[in-house]
Amino acid sequence: MNNDRIQRQPAPVVPGISDSVRVSSGDLVFISGQVGFEADGSVPESFERAIELTYAELKRALDAQNVGYEDLVRVNVYITHLDQEKLAIWRSTRDRIVDAPEPSASTVIGVYSLYNGATIEIDAVAAV
Repeated sequence: MNNDRIQRQPAPVVPGISDSVRVSSGDLVFISGQVGFEADGSVPESFERAIELTYAELKRALDAQNVGYEDLVRVNVYITHLDQEKLAIWRSTRDRIVDAPEPSASTVIGVYSLYNGATIEIDAVAAV
């Protein structure tokens, strides 16, 4: 069954998944889990660099749907082996990158592992 109301933006790095979905009759854009790898596909050496690359992927997915950080209403952040040091690095890096007048609702979740050795993954919902 084909639903013409749903438009999917294919992920450029991971074949077979969509990294954003827009429902034309609705007001929400769903961004699937984004991870940031170096151009050669490797995991960044520093956690701060991984955050920067992951937010760049999130921005790319948002841009594809003509929305921005200011349109985010819900963000889930998954961090491997989460501790207070990683949480502080994530907060300061996120605050430097995300330029939005009001923060979205968010949750930070510590996980054991992520796709292909990534250290951070972000999924989000934006209002159109």
